[in-house]
Amino acid sequence: MKPMVKKLAVLLTATGLVASLAACGKANEAGPASSSAASTTAASAKPAAPADISITTLAFAAAPTGELEAVKKLNEKLNVNLKLNWIPAAQISEKLNALLASRDLPDVLFVEDFNLTPAFLNAIDQGAFWDLGPYIKNYPNLAKYPENVYKNASLKGKLYSLPRVRPLDGHESMLIRKDWLDKLGLQQPKTMDELATVLEAFAQKDPDGNGKPDTYGAVIPGSPGPASYLLSMFGTGTKWKEENGSLIPYWYTPQAKEALAFWNKSFKAGGILPDFPVLKAAQIKDMLVQGKAGVAFANVIDAYKYNLELQKVNPQANLIAVELPKAPDGKAYYEQASGYYGQFLINKKSVDEAKLKKILEVYDYTASVEGYNLATYGIQDVDYKVKPDGSVEQTEEGKKKGYSGDTTGQWVTGYFDKYSRAKISGIPMDVYEANKKVVDAISSITDPTYGLMKSAPFKEKGADWDKKLNDMMVNVVFGKNTLEDWDKLVKQFKDDPSFQQHLKETNEFYKEKSK
Repeated sequence: MKPMVKKLAVLLTATGLVASLAACGKANEAGPASSSAASTTAASAKPAAPADISITTLAFAAAPTGELEAVKKLNEKLNVNLKLNWIPAAQISEKLNALLASRDLPDVLFVEDFNLTPAFLNAIDQGAFWDLGPYIKNYPNLAKYPENVYKNASLKGKLYSLPRVRPLDGHESMLIRKDWLDKLGLQQPKTMDELATVLEAFAQKDPDGNGKPDTYGAVIPGSPGPASYLLSMFGTGTKWKEENGSLIPYWYTPQAKEALAFWNKSFKAGGILPDFPVLKAAQIKDMLVQGKAGVAFANVIDAYKYNLELQKVNPQANLIAVELPKAPDGKAYYEQASGYYGQFLINKKSVDEAKLKKILEVYDYTASVEGYNLATYGIQDVDYKVKPDGSVEQTEEGKKKGYSGDTTGQWVTGYFDKYSRAKISGIPMDVYEANKKVVDAISSITDPTYGLMKSAPFKEKGADWDKKLNDMMVNVVFGKNTLEDWDKLVKQFKDDPSFQQHLKETNEFYKEKSK
């Protein structure tokens, strides 16, 4: 890319020089009148015509049908003509593949996951989409996205998309009943040993004071499989771990076995709800709100949201978000999120460099708070209002027009807000400040396989492999299987040629991305 840019610069310089010399010659021939003619020409020059920009994205609700005032405002401000097309979320992969096959692509299009639309990877290899890496630094709002967001969204070391930015952290914290801790004279658990003590006390010492043995330590989902944080909190790595330049599955590590031993011991002591094998993630809220459990692992903001419901029944309840306990090695381990949901590709066939820069100008503006709110929610004080805490509240009129995060918010990449998983409209300032401290304390570990394609063996056997692993993890935690059974299963995977081929291909993809 750089040699081509250099050649182009030389060519433009040479062309400009020739034109300049020609103009000087003509000026000398024409005399003073030529200066007047040039001024007349400049005065009569017309402003550049608006750039037509077609964008196809997804929608989680019915798309707007009428002309949106926000789009008109954007068109006027940025000298563009936006043509927005929404595809229902359930049909997005099918429709995108059909668009690619027809070779009638819009200028900008949303791709949710390359593993769902692998044909786009072939198109990228064939030069169908712009490499945006050299341009992002020139757009201040887009340049504010964390480096890891762009790294995770890259393919083969190049950035072929604008990622729809999301926080890297805040999705993983410990929610705990502080009122239960206070009643039992316990402190917030800072280590795994202290967590084990708290979980057992919540199960055995009647923290709700009703005289019944009806409380447990933690609510942890086990269906369809246990969450990866059960292992990663002990330092296994985030689904994969890099060792000596190569990737291994996180459950290969000795820390994985250590984690399973910990959770099995906690389960036996009542520190985990007995329904663990069949509990789903959606039931975490129910068990907390019903006062069945005193600990869970979830988004920072979930503590405040669930506590609002808890206090309707028990005004003294106090569910708060805190940092994860430290693993036995003295470190707290968090899984870093990808930092984006979906990506926008820019069509190189229909978009030249001048138009590319105009598209990036549009996305840079909508990556500001002002631009994002305009594109997503419409006209301020008509379609939405900004509350004193900075949150947005849509008006009924705005909703009727079709403005919504589920629709109009789906064609923009958004602005990066480190604390968006720590706040919600109406949150008290003291709670928000406490939540920010939890987010600030996080030092998370990325999953090195973000953005990688699935290996051929995994596409064929991955579902079966995942089921065997998940079943064994659940069974070890609640005591149906032993740690010796776990060791045997890990050995089976290490001896399986198909699984080893999966590891080989995954490492090849990883090294290609890391170039």
